[in-house]
Amino acid sequence: MRPACPLLLALLSAAASAATVTPGPAAPRPIRPESVSAFNLGNWMPVVEHLPTLRALNVAGVRWPGGNIGDEQNRTPQALQTLKSNWTMLGQPTLMIQTRVFSRPGGNQGGAEARNTPQDAADLVRLARDLGLKVTYWEIGNEPDLYATNRGDPSWTPERYCGLARAQRAAILGVDPQARIAGPAVSNPGAFLDAVIQTCGDAFDLITWHLYPSNGDGTPAQALASIERARSTLARVEARWADPATNPHAQGWPLAQGVTEYAQSWRSDRSTHLSDAVGGLWAAGAALRLSEGGAVFNPYFSLMATGNHGLIDDAGFPRFGYAAFRELAHYRGLTLDLRSDDPAVWVHGAQPAPERPAEGQPVEGQPRGLLTVFALNTADTPTPLTVRLPGYAVIGAKTITDADVNADLPPRPLDVRGPVTLPPLSFTRLVLKASLLPTPEQP
Repeated sequence: MRPACPLLLALLSAAASAATVTPGPAAPRPIRPESVSAFNLGNWMPVVEHLPTLRALNVAGVRWPGGNIGDEQNRTPQALQTLKSNWTMLGQPTLMIQTRVFSRPGGNQGGAEARNTPQDAADLVRLARDLGLKVTYWEIGNEPDLYATNRGDPSWTPERYCGLARAQRAAILGVDPQARIAGPAVSNPGAFLDAVIQTCGDAFDLITWHLYPSNGDGTPAQALASIERARSTLARVEARWADPATNPHAQGWPLAQGVTEYAQSWRSDRSTHLSDAVGGLWAAGAALRLSEGGAVFNPYFSLMATGNHGLIDDAGFPRFGYAAFRELAHYRGLTLDLRSDDPAVWVHGAQPAPERPAEGQPVEGQPRGLLTVFALNTADTPTPLTVRLPGYAVIGAKTITDADVNADLPPRPLDVRGPVTLPPLSFTRLVLKASLLPTPEQP
């Protein structure tokens, strides 16, 4: 038997790993920009030095101060003035501010008194109002489930946290009756979050939690597989909220969820699955899943300059995650439900929100516009992609890889004549165009 032609073998291999995209059954829903293009912000971040780069992200929401520094430092007038400067330069996106909850014995470093009482929370609301900050959410503390373990104070039970959350809520509403309260911002959903929902679910307008599946010590396959926790955790919280036994105080109230920190790993000192392509693909995939799942405010951790966390590193160089979130600035309008027959290729889509036609103008015969498809190839091999959306054709595609980002290259155009070949570990944005809809007069 003659050996197979190498070209034939390559073609057969490509065909075996090809992916096809088809429409799913879910109805389109409005996309909230702050559900996919929000970021944790801190005063240590040199926003002004990288403003054009950051503006390309189309930042729609920020949480301040990012991370556990919120329980280490008071909210001073000077700190809020810095926040205002950065928030204004970023376009005044939807803003969440943490109140301070935890304090160590002796207060702050240097002996300053910790400002973490209900009255301090009320004063913070007044200070923000006087500075002209438009605060959409006040989040009560940061990761209180870790106060007893990582911070060494076992008195911080869910019940103690709930007592303080109710007190701070009352103080905040006393200053601003329209304020919206978020919490408990746990490090990962679990028993502490369950207990807070059961004890004081009615204290919050937005139930918040963080998502950090690992410390970066797993394989790439394990890291990427953990993406399913985004959807499964939303469903888990929904189930507990709906059950009178696990949510007795807010039964029947609408549930709003926000994931106010997320990344594949929590280890800022370890780059694995955080500042690399796997971490960037995971982060973009999580943002899309959380947004599609109905979570309304989801700041990624973090915007920049936070060790190996941050879309831009401490020296000002963009990472793969930055390039991915720059593409997600185009995830706007309405969701487009898509399905991929290859589990290694994650697909999501967006379509324009319908515009009401001018009076006297027909709807039929008008272009249906453009669709945007985001294809995340998590395989370490090239994958041909065929998009089968009736009435639409791919007219363009651009991709990013870790090598492109490290070489400071813009997204590369791909050949769209036939199946689009997705590079290994890549993020690709495809644009599809529709033909004119026939009018009744047309055959």
